Amino acid sequence: MKPVRRAQAITPFGVGAMVDFPGPTSLIHAGLDAWPLPVNPDLREEFIVEDSRLSKRLGVDFFVLPPDHREKPIGVDGDSGNFFLKLPFLRFPLWHVCPVCGLMHKAKYHHSTAPVCKGPYSTGENKNKSHGSRATIQVRFVAACDKGHLQDFPWLEWLKLDDSQWRPDGHLRWLRLRSNGNAGADGIEIIAEEHTGGQIKEVGKKRLTGALGGDVDSGTSPLGNKGIKCSGHNPVLAIGEHNAKGCGQNLYVQLRGASSLYFADIKSSIYIPEIDDSGINPEILDLLENDSFLRELLKHAKANDSDGTLTEKKAAFQLNESTPESQVDPKELAAVVNKYYLKDILTKDANAREALVQLTKVNNDQLTVGIIKDVINSSRSLRLWAVDPNAILLALKQWYLKDISQSEAFDSTNENEAEVAYRSDEYKIFCRDHFDGLAKTNLLIKSSKIDDYSELIQENFDRISLLHKLRETRAFSGFSRIFAKSSINKSDRVGLISNFPKNWLPAVIVRGEGIFIKFRLDKLQAWEKEFGLIHRKRLDEINRNLGELREKRHQNEFVVSPRFALLHTFAHIVINQLVFDCGYSSASLRERVYCSDKAGSEMAGVLIYTAAGDSEGTLGGLVRMGQPGYLEKTIHRALEKSKWCSADPICIESKGQGPDSCNLAACHSCALIPETSCEEQNRLLDRGVVIGPLFEPRSGFFNFNT
Repeated sequence: MKPVRRAQAITPFGVGAMVDFPGPTSLIHAGLDAWPLPVNPDLREEFIVEDSRLSKRLGVDFFVLPPDHREKPIGVDGDSGNFFLKLPFLRFPLWHVCPVCGLMHKAKYHHSTAPVCKGPYSTGENKNKSHGSRATIQVRFVAACDKGHLQDFPWLEWLKLDDSQWRPDGHLRWLRLRSNGNAGADGIEIIAEEHTGGQIKEVGKKRLTGALGGDVDSGTSPLGNKGIKCSGHNPVLAIGEHNAKGCGQNLYVQLRGASSLYFADIKSSIYIPEIDDSGINPEILDLLENDSFLRELLKHAKANDSDGTLTEKKAAFQLNESTPESQVDPKELAAVVNKYYLKDILTKDANAREALVQLTKVNNDQLTVGIIKDVINSSRSLRLWAVDPNAILLALKQWYLKDISQSEAFDSTNENEAEVAYRSDEYKIFCRDHFDGLAKTNLLIKSSKIDDYSELIQENFDRISLLHKLRETRAFSGFSRIFAKSSINKSDRVGLISNFPKNWLPAVIVRGEGIFIKFRLDKLQAWEKEFGLIHRKRLDEINRNLGELREKRHQNEFVVSPRFALLHTFAHIVINQLVFDCGYSSASLRERVYCSDKAGSEMAGVLIYTAAGDSEGTLGGLVRMGQPGYLEKTIHRALEKSKWCSADPICIESKGQGPDSCNLAACHSCALIPETSCEEQNRLLDRGVVIGPLFEPRSGFFNFNT
C-alpha cells in the first residue's frame, strides 16, 4: 500500500473516495465507524482539533486529525505512541475479470487479495480446459447515483437475468467479459454461460452499447431508461445487495477513475482568537493557545469540588510542571481562565449547548441561574463538572448568548447564506487596525497605513491587512457523487459516511500567510449605482445558465452580482500576477472572497493566502508582496494584463464560456487559475467588471472615477 498523507485523507482521498493502489488495486475509503481512534482518552488528545466556531456550524463537538501510521521503535513497551494506526479501506469494485479467459469473479469488501482464476476457456482449441492460476483484475465500470450511492455495474440486470434464472437447481453458471476489438463500449460484451453435461453454452449475451452516457442535468440515464435503478448500495459502509435500502434514483455508468464519482464537501475556517482583550498579558494568551496546557488547567478546574473554577494553587502547579521558566503570575492566569475559558464546558457538551439555546429563546433571550440549574441537572457531563451556575451564567453572557443569532444564520437551509454569515466574523477581524494583546501563534496581523501606499491603492481600497501567520481548519463534512454540489440533505449525507451520527468529523490544520484587501465601500457603492445595471444585464446570461443548472440539480439559488464578479475576478488576476512576482506556483495560492450587500453587514474584500498542511506555514514571501512599494506594482501589472487577453476579442465579447458556460470575459489565457485554488471551480468570472467591456470601458471598476 502506498501512504496517504493527512491532508490527502480529507481531500482528494477522503471518506468515500476510490483510490488506486499498487497492484493494481482499487480501494474505497471506508466510513468513520472504522476509523482507528484509540479508546483511551489520554491517547486520543494528540488527534483532537479544537475550533469551536467551525464545530458549532457543523454541529459536532470537536474534530479529529487523520491518524498517521507509526512503526513501534525497538525497545518501546506499551501503546503510548499510537502505533500501527491505519486508515480503513475496502475493496471496490467487487467484480473482477480474468485477463486470460475473461471469466468474472465477485470478491468481498474485506478481501485483501483478488480472486484467482483457473478457467475454463469457452472458445478455441482449449475450450472447456482450465489454465494456470492467474490473479484477476477489477473491472473498469461502476455505477453511481446523485444521492451518493455507488455500486458495481448491474451485469445481471443488463442481461435481463434475475437470481432465479441465474442459479437454477443443478446448474453452474458464470459471467464472462470479452473484448472484440472494436472501439468504445461497442467492443465490450458480457456473456452469461452455463456448464452442464460437461459442456459450456451461452445463455445470454449483450454488448455495453448504450450503457454509458446520458444527460445527468436532464436526469436521463441509459440504465434508467431500461428500468435499472439505484438499489442503495454504499460500499463506504460495506452495504451491498443483502442489506441495502432501495434508492430508486437513476444510475449513471462511470469509469472507476472518473472525476465525477467523488466530490468531497470541505468546510474551511480561518482561525479567529477567542479572546479579544488588549488588557490581558500576552504571555498568558500565548500559553493558553497551547491546547494541551489549557486542557490540563481545565482538568484542575473540574477537580475543584467547591465551584469548579481554577485556583491560584493549581495554576501555579501547572505552570511549574509545563513551563517552569515562565514568569506568569498564577493568580492572573487563574483569573483569565475562569473568566474566559469556562465556556469550554458548554462546547464539549452539544446537548447542553442546544438546551441552553432553546431555553434562552423561550425566556426571551434571558437566562437565569434557575434555568442553568435545570440544564445542569439534565446533563450528566455538567453534573460531573459541578460548576457553580453563576460561573456558567457569566461565561454565557460574555461569550455565548451574543452568538445565538449568528449560529441560527449558520444553520440556514441556504448554504450560501450560511457561508456569508460565517465569514463575517473573519472579515471583521481582518478589518481591524490593531491586535494588541492578542496571541500570535495562530493569527498575526501587521499592516501598514493605507497612506503609505500609492494613489492606485488609496483610490480603490480601504485597508491592506498582512497576515504574517494564519491557521486554517479544513473539515470533511461529507461527499457527493455526479454533481459537485449536491442536494442531499444533512441526515442523508451523514448516513453516507457513518452508520450512526458522530460528535466529531475529520479535519486537518494548515498554516500559512496571506494578504487581505478591503475595497472602498463608498467607491464600490457609487460604481454599482452608476454602472450596476449595465453589468447586471451582462451577467444575466451566466445567471441564467447557473440558475438552470441549480434547478436541475436541486441546489440553493445563487445570483452573481457585479460586486461578487468584481471581487472574484480581481482575486484571480492578482493570483496569476503573484505567480510571476514572488515565485509561488498558482496551485499553492488560494482565494477567499468576502462579499455581501446586505445592509448593516456589507462585505467587500478578498483574502489571497497560502497554507500548507505539511509544514508550519511559509517564509514570508507572500506577505512581503503586500507591503508598500510591492503590492502597487503587482496590482498595476495584473490590471494592465487583464486589459488584453491573447484570445481577445473573442474572450472579452463572450456571452458565456468555460465550465457550464458560467463565465463571461474569462479564459485560461487571462483569468482562470487551478480549480483547487478557486472557490467556484473557475466559474462566475468576468474581466468586464474589472476593466470594462469593449462598448463601455469606463464602466470597469478600476476605470471608474468618483
